Amino acid sequence: MKISYLTGHWILFLACYLVISIYVVFKQSTDLNAVDLPRQEERHQRMLDGNSEFFNPWQYRILSTYLVESFYQGAHAVVPKVNRIAAFLGFRVIQNILILIVLHLYLMALGIRNPWLILCGLILTGFCLATSIFQSDLSFNTYFDILFYLIAAWLIIKKKLIWLIPLIPLAALNRETSLLIPFMALAPYVPYTIKQIPKKTLLIVVSSLMLFACVFVSVRMVYAYQPAAGIHGMSSFFDYLKYNLTFFRLYPELAGTLTFIPVIVIVFLNRLPMILKQWFWLICPAWFAIHLAYSTAVETRLFLVPQILIFIPAFLWLIENWYSSKNQVTAH
Repeated sequence: MKISYLTGHWILFLACYLVISIYVVFKQSTDLNAVDLPRQEERHQRMLDGNSEFFNPWQYRILSTYLVESFYQGAHAVVPKVNRIAAFLGFRVIQNILILIVLHLYLMALGIRNPWLILCGLILTGFCLATSIFQSDLSFNTYFDILFYLIAAWLIIKKKLIWLIPLIPLAALNRETSLLIPFMALAPYVPYTIKQIPKKTLLIVVSSLMLFACVFVSVRMVYAYQPAAGIHGMSSFFDYLKYNLTFFRLYPELAGTLTFIPVIVIVFLNRLPMILKQWFWLICPAWFAIHLAYSTAVETRLFLVPQILIFIPAFLWLIENWYSSKNQVTAH
C-alpha cells in the first residue's frame, strides 16, 4: 500500500518529535556534566516536603513537582515496578514532545510554510535542548516555562487571547519568569496609545496580571516567605554579574546552546514581522540581564525561552522570507 505525501509528511514529523525527545532525555540522564538522577530524586522529595534546597525561589515552583509526582503515582498504580526515576524520564519525554508539537504550530502561525524548514527548526531546537545540560537536572519547571510561552505566543497570533486567563495561573504556579506572558498580548499595539488598544485585550491583560499576582503571593503565604538563597555564597547583583562574566566556561556553553543564531537575528531584526520584533524587545534584554545578574548563567537551559520562542523562529522566518523574495524577483 502506497503512503500518501501528507501521511508520510506527518509520520516523518511524529518520528522527529519522538527521536529528538528521547535523545534529549538520554543526554540529560547520562551526561557527566548534568546532575545525577538520585540527587534529582532527593531534590524532588524535599520539594514535596516543603523544604527545598534553595527555598526561594525553588520551593514556590510547585506545578511541575506535583504534576510529576501525580504522573509517578499513576504509573506506579498501573505498573508497580515503575520507580520514580523511570517516571521522571518518561514525563520529560512527554514534555519534550509537547514542546515540539506546539513549536510546530507556532512556526506555522508565524507564516513559515516550508515543512522541510520547520523540520530543520525542530532538529535545531533538539540540538539546543541537548546542549544546555551543564549542571542541569531534568528541570521540569524550565521546560514547562518554554511550553507556556510557546502556547501563549500561538494563542496571541491566532487571536485566542481569552485562553490566556486559564494559562497564566498555571504558568505562575510553575515559575515566576512567566510574568512577561501577559505583556506579550500587548506587542501588536505598541505603537498605539492605551485608548486605541481594544478594551477586551486590555481587560484580558489586566486580568492575567492580577491572576499572576494572586498566585505569586498565595504560594509564598502557604509556604512562608524566606529571603532568596544565594548560590556559591553570592547574594548581590554585582556578585552574580562578576561570577558569570568571569567564569570562562559560560562562553563556550552559551555558544553551544544558542549557536550563532541570536547574532544573525539581531543584525536583521528590522526585517522581522512586527510581533517578533516587539517580543524580542519585551523579552530578550530583560531575560538576559536578569539571568546574568541573579543566576548561574552557565546553566544555559535558563536561556532556552528566548532561543526557542524568538531566535529560532525569527531565523527560520528570515530564511523563508529570503527565498520567497528571491523567487518573486526571478518570476518577474
